[in-house]
Amino acid sequence: MVLGKVLVVEDDPDIQKLIRMSLMFRGVEDVVVANDGQECLFAVHAAMPDLILLDITMPRLDGYETCRRLKGDPRTRAIPVIFLSAKVQRGDEEIGTRAGALGYLTKPFDPMTLHQQILIILEKAEALGIV
Repeated sequence: MVLGKVLVVEDDPDIQKLIRMSLMFRGVEDVVVANDGQECLFAVHAAMPDLILLDITMPRLDGYETCRRLKGDPRTRAIPVIFLSAKVQRGDEEIGTRAGALGYLTKPFDPMTLHQQILIILEKAEALGIV
């Protein structure tokens, strides 16, 4: 699967930059950034990305609710969502899956393998007929 455009929803500017550099280094053509869930809901319609990388703990609208809203909108429900979060408590991944995410990656992450981990999640979902 080729990722042409990824929407990164992350409130930390340093992590935004690290994700952007990591993805672009691996051949992602366009990385669009939103600072929180509210911005994501506005940006997604203009960007129409191939994938959304979504943090969970953000101001205004958290990642879980953002994902639920994306999956509840017929225009955005088919866009794959993968959480990238520092939340590692028992049950966090399950909550993310129930919200509609395909996968759950944790911070800190290895910038050199981020793209590969994303592709693995997407390939598994594709094999299961989810995407």
